[in-house]
Amino acid sequence: MTTMDEQRIAELLRSAPVPEPRVDLSRAVRDGRRRRQRRRVGGIAALTVLAGVGVVGAVQVGGTASPPAPTTPALAVSPAETGPAAQRPTVTCQASWLRQPVGGPVAVANGVDPTGRHIVGDIGTGQEDGRVVLWTDGRPAVLPATARHAAAVNASGHVVGTNGDGTGWLYRDGKLRFLATPPGYDAVLAHAINGRGDIVGTARRSDDSHQAVLWSTDNPQKYRLVGERGSSATGITEDGTIVGTVGDRPYRWTPQGVGAALAVPDGYPRASVESAQGEWAIGMVPGDEQGGAVRMLPVRWNLATGAVSLLPFPGASGIAGTGEVLVGDGAPLIVAPDGTSRRLPGRPEVRATEAGTYTAEGISDDGLTVVGAVYENQAYRPLVWRCTR
Repeated sequence: MTTMDEQRIAELLRSAPVPEPRVDLSRAVRDGRRRRQRRRVGGIAALTVLAGVGVVGAVQVGGTASPPAPTTPALAVSPAETGPAAQRPTVTCQASWLRQPVGGPVAVANGVDPTGRHIVGDIGTGQEDGRVVLWTDGRPAVLPATARHAAAVNASGHVVGTNGDGTGWLYRDGKLRFLATPPGYDAVLAHAINGRGDIVGTARRSDDSHQAVLWSTDNPQKYRLVGERGSSATGITEDGTIVGTVGDRPYRWTPQGVGAALAVPDGYPRASVESAQGEWAIGMVPGDEQGGAVRMLPVRWNLATGAVSLLPFPGASGIAGTGEVLVGDGAPLIVAPDGTSRRLPGRPEVRATEAGTYTAEGISDDGLTVVGAVYENQAYRPLVWRCTR
């Protein structure tokens, strides 16, 4: 779930009837994903992903405040890497289709567990008829119809998400259970789950007050509020470190619940954290206003050192435990902390070449499994990239 989704949902909650608010969170999620997709596609078309990348080129990730605007790289059928090859092992990747157990023109894989074994996605028409699908070792299973809008999956294959009425849910061992909504709140947004069974998200009220929440897969009807009022939790690492925000500040909490603000890049008033894996996290800062809209810029934090870097891309959709950033715009690219990059290959039978044909939404802990979709002939098809070193 992105910060943009949260903002949209907050607006809907403020306008919801009281005392029995019923918020169309499903539409908010859809709208947020559509806006995120338009932002990514528009960004890659107008701004492109990074400077100086052709079929093969060098990429250096720095902390500059103004990302460059070169030409957009085309997606190669075979992977291309940048940087000095002698300094790192060769990585080869292959794109494969994920089987679709139900029909629908909108079929997208949007999450993968740290091991790369479990993949979660949605299949439907893009309306409120979508079904959540869990692929384990490539085998699909359709979750119960009362589960909508999956957010994340862990290494045990446990899935969390949020329904259209603001109810959080957990799918574990073939059974669907619901997350407790803290008293005084109208809805929750489940964002992430780790291998220990910790689930994090945000509880919200119609007056836009909100607070980070921690649940457990062992007892999803119990919860613990995290931080202070005005906090939100958007990610959790395998050791239980939580990331999110307090007000306009990016924040982290230790497994013991001790919180501290994360650094904001120089010259920027605020930042938000989107997700974390290992010792790394990614998020966004507000950039220049273009066409009446603020262009959001991606940032990366090293949670071990506290260092923050502004990234020269129009968007980043995931981060691996290795610190590799997934740039999912049209021609998916993985960029390492040292600035070297590798582009993911396309499918030879896919003829569409325009920006936005390929989207990449999730990356495994080792950076060797990426999930997403292909848009061609007015339909999305789910895709997984498997890489080896």
